[in-house]
Amino acid sequence: MSSFWDRPFAQNQYIAAFFASLGALSAGATVGWSAPAQYDVTQKEIYGFAVSLSEYAWVCAMSSLGSSFMAMPAGPLANCMGRKLITLLMVPPFLAGWAILILSKNLYMLMAGRFLQGFCGGCYFITIPMYCSEVAQVEVKGYLGNFFMIFFVLGIVYAYVMGSFVDFRYLNYGCAILPAIFLLTFIWMPESPVYYLLKNRKEKALRSLRWLRGNSFNAFLEIDRMEQDILTMRQDYANTCQTLRQKATLKGLFICIALMFFQHFCGSKAIITYAAFILIEADVGSQVNVELSTIFVGVAFFLSTIFSLLECAGRRPLLIWSVFLVILNCALHAMYFNLKANNVDYLHSLTWLPLSSMCCFTFFFGLGLGVLPFVIIRDLFRLHSEVVGSGIVWTIAHFFGFLSTKSFSITLEAWGMAISFWSFVAISCLSLLFVFFFVPETRGKTNEEIQSILDSKTVQ
Repeated sequence: MSSFWDRPFAQNQYIAAFFASLGALSAGATVGWSAPAQYDVTQKEIYGFAVSLSEYAWVCAMSSLGSSFMAMPAGPLANCMGRKLITLLMVPPFLAGWAILILSKNLYMLMAGRFLQGFCGGCYFITIPMYCSEVAQVEVKGYLGNFFMIFFVLGIVYAYVMGSFVDFRYLNYGCAILPAIFLLTFIWMPESPVYYLLKNRKEKALRSLRWLRGNSFNAFLEIDRMEQDILTMRQDYANTCQTLRQKATLKGLFICIALMFFQHFCGSKAIITYAAFILIEADVGSQVNVELSTIFVGVAFFLSTIFSLLECAGRRPLLIWSVFLVILNCALHAMYFNLKANNVDYLHSLTWLPLSSMCCFTFFFGLGLGVLPFVIIRDLFRLHSEVVGSGIVWTIAHFFGFLSTKSFSITLEAWGMAISFWSFVAISCLSLLFVFFFVPETRGKTNEEIQSILDSKTVQ
């Protein structure tokens, strides 16, 4: 790695990936906004009109619904218009979404603003990891490819922090300014050299690579490698539909979709979206400030994301342990709310439990089930079917996010907090069985080896 760092201007690829990932920060803040905003919107009626818990669930869920509409076309649009251009074109509607949210006069404006924010964020889930991976040289491709997830979780923490230290108006402004900062910085970065080669613009690809790698780097060698990859991709692209019908591809698609289902319905979406509300219901405020508590929850998620992406252990065992500990913490939450419903005398001595178990939940969730499905998606598809396969998975995943966000308010109103968390325990138990029997280890394996594993009948 020393040769990489010693080469002048080679660090420019990190700069490009950093500014591109500010879009992920914006998307994360959109998700994180829901937790600190809930009390102001539903209890204080900050907008001047009443919003019930069920209606607020619609507001929160609309961002995921908006993302599901953009996940599929984002890849083809990036190939047609460019990774950088399509990403930047999402900024004006993103800002418009925040403007509608800030100026909302009724529930439908709130929902429209959230939908627009999610629509733009759904594009970022596809284009930003694509851009970061394509501007990176082989030695650091994995690190830069993970920038999106790190900045996305950091955006959630940012919204939690803003909601804790400033009033609701500045929370909105603080989140709304992020897409503008992204536009003003990323606009100066080069387009992906891979896109230029797709459009037969070799000179522009060379200029882009020289800026990213430095003039001392032999850009022609990397251009030749990229052209060979593109040629192979074009030759195979005609067989994409046939490939999508192959056993290995279908099995990979099934595994990715199932992982996304378990990721959203294990309780993560409810805890991240309604963190402040759950802590208030658990009477955590009698011991620790609720707004400060949400920061602890977000920081735990962020730290575990960093640890997970370091890949110090295999992905399969990490997933298994992550799900097991998620089950444990959901069960602790459920038992606590059972005790609260029964008004036991010693409950006041257990008020530390909800915050502790929620922080542990987000930490262990982020360590495996929260992050590794994003990595596994890249591993399980053949190179020429990744764009289509990822588009399908992300479309369904965002729709799962919409359903899980909305369904929590339904189960909460129908059966209460304890039953809601017991349902998370049941779904997480199913996910543990699924990971054990169906999810293969992909760390350190080539695409051909992974496809061979998917073709076989056993999980390795």
